[in-house]
Amino acid sequence: MKKRTTVFMLLISILLFTSIVACRGKDVDENNGEPADKVEQTTEDIVENDEETIMKDFKTMVKSDNEPFTLVKFIDENIEKVKIEYATEMIKDLEEVQEGYIERYTDQLFMEEHQMELLSLSEIGQTGRDEMENKIENLLFFDETKIEEIKNGNLNELVKKLIQGKYRLINMEGAFYPIIDYEELKVYNDYLSEEMKEYIDIKSMDSNMPTILDAGIVISFDQLAERLIKTENYILKYPDSIKYEEILRLYGVYLKFYLEGSSNTPIYDFESKKIKDEILSSYKKVKDMDETVTSKVVSKYIDIIGENQNIIDENVLSKVTELHSEAIATIEEQK
Repeated sequence: MKKRTTVFMLLISILLFTSIVACRGKDVDENNGEPADKVEQTTEDIVENDEETIMKDFKTMVKSDNEPFTLVKFIDENIEKVKIEYATEMIKDLEEVQEGYIERYTDQLFMEEHQMELLSLSEIGQTGRDEMENKIENLLFFDETKIEEIKNGNLNELVKKLIQGKYRLINMEGAFYPIIDYEELKVYNDYLSEEMKEYIDIKSMDSNMPTILDAGIVISFDQLAERLIKTENYILKYPDSIKYEEILRLYGVYLKFYLEGSSNTPIYDFESKKIKDEILSSYKKVKDMDETVTSKVVSKYIDIIGENQNIIDENVLSKVTELHSEAIATIEEQK
């Protein structure tokens, strides 16, 4: 009995030893003789090499003057395979190429009878002037659902390339021009840095509805105030952004229109010369906002207007340049 017990215990010991050796061997053998932690590191290196290859290929495409729609196709196929920094760089490069192609595409849109056909398919070509004022957003952009109705083959192909390249066609002074469709670039938001996402959001405001057309402000002053505050917040939040100067210039444009209006959208009533009620109301809302550079400048402007009995004349408008410069300088000081 004792002998059988001894043999049994010996057998168990052998089995346990074999199992341990097998398990240890598995860590090595299944990974081609490499320890598990070393193989994991190698996998990371492979992923990183793949990302580098993708970016190298993309940069080559950019330098080779590929059209935006070609770059978009590459981005769609690869953006989820690279890290945030590379994805953000892809969209930055795409935007630069898009900007570079605008003049070329514009020239093509004015070839042959392209503009006539686009206008005939748009609501502008089918709507009376009285109706137009109530349908500005629908009239402003070319209806992409009508692309298949474009009979001219070259124009049909061109418009398709534009849409695929993240552009949209906007009507300005009776003709269609390509602009970057920043709203469409938001499809990449999940892969981008917060800074780039906020930049695209700011730029989408004008690509969705321009601030001014034909010397007339086409959004409300409350909406213009929102754009002002959003651009100011971006500038102060990202002082080292590569888009800093661009957004600062945009802020300056918004502020100038907000303080003095435009030639077709004055801030005062023509007859009485008094500031319009809705504009003064908008100014007061901005004044009451949390401490911002914009609110401080607008507060000073309200005082200037009040001291002039709410009359907008050269005495008031001459102060706009000074207030504008003060706002820009204050923002730059905080960089």
